[in-house]
Amino acid sequence: VSGITASNKVYDRFATATLNTSSAVLVGVASGDSVTLNTGSAVGAFSDKNVGTGKIVTVSGLTLSGADASKYTLTQPTTTASITEKALTVSGITASNKVYDRFATATLNTSSAVLVGVASGDSVTLNTGSAVGAFSDKNVGTGKIVTVSGLTLSGADASKYTLTQPTATASITSKNLTIAGIIASDKIYDRFTAAVLNTGSASLVGIISPDVVTITGSAVGTFADANVGTGKPVTISGFSISGADSGNYSLTEPTATANITAKNLTITGITANDKVYDGFNTATLVGAPGALVGIISPDVVTVTGSAVGTFSDPNIGVGKTVFISGLSIIGADSANYSLIAPTATASISSAALTVTGITANDKIYSGNDVAVLNVGSAVLIGIASGDSVTLNTGSAVGAFSA
Repeated sequence: VSGITASNKVYDRFATATLNTSSAVLVGVASGDSVTLNTGSAVGAFSDKNVGTGKIVTVSGLTLSGADASKYTLTQPTTTASITEKALTVSGITASNKVYDRFATATLNTSSAVLVGVASGDSVTLNTGSAVGAFSDKNVGTGKIVTVSGLTLSGADASKYTLTQPTATASITSKNLTIAGIIASDKIYDRFTAAVLNTGSASLVGIISPDVVTITGSAVGTFADANVGTGKPVTISGFSISGADSGNYSLTEPTATANITAKNLTITGITANDKVYDGFNTATLVGAPGALVGIISPDVVTVTGSAVGTFSDPNIGVGKTVFISGLSIIGADSANYSLIAPTATASISSAALTVTGITANDKIYSGNDVAVLNVGSAVLIGIASGDSVTLNTGSAVGAFSA
């Protein structure tokens, strides 16, 4: 028989071969004889089940029929075909997402790796120890293809298989950059949250050399609120990044801290009265509690308390400073202000003293106005308590009016 071929096949752990008998022809039938080749039961078998090229395929099951069939014997033919390795795939390998690091390497998770396609009963082992993952490129992206290489096969039947290295997907997320060197300035309460920033020393932190990334934009600083406080957070916005590699980075804009100090208020309209020396430094005030100067509209701040005036000392003097105390501020916004205690000026003039207890003796007309005085009981009237003042009578003289 000629014209019978066998189909190549992929290794399947069996020696059976698929025959193509459509072109089968009997060779050797005498002219005029009626002999028919029956291929319906033809079966092909490789010499063994193993992988190989041009392997012998034995054909059996061909029979003869026809009026002259009994006059012939049939030699079952052979043919050749190949058994190629069976391709195995691998499931269960995943790749981990990572933060941009300027490399395409990927970390693989192979603990659940499974060979797919091994024929039942065959001994084939997947070796993952040298497995390596590589992203398609180093750049940021979601669901990026990760090519796996380095997987190998071992085992008694490994040579009958080929391994298709799998792929996985994972994401490369942007590397976060921060900004250092920005300082927020302290300020006096002004009813606004704006903060003044010093950006002259600003620099990006976290760039992987030699990537090119620069800071752009105009920074704006904003206090959390407008109220007075120490070490208040300042949110910074308005920065962005640019440069050839900026697409692989994200920017966390920085924060800073600064103080908002109270705004000083002054008081006008309070004056102090002049007084005569009395040994005390108390001063009498007029116009208290006065009027606050410096409130930012529409803040609500009022002055309260009982004003007390005090000279710097009790001594006489012109235009002496009078310190005013006892006043404070209240109101919804008073915590954002501080009060500078006001002052005034006034004079302390000397106190007038009088003398009692001096008498004069009667006399007979002598032609002059001289009078004889008795000063032994002379006393000063009007000295402030605690003051030391002595009346000197040694030079006292008396004179009649005429």
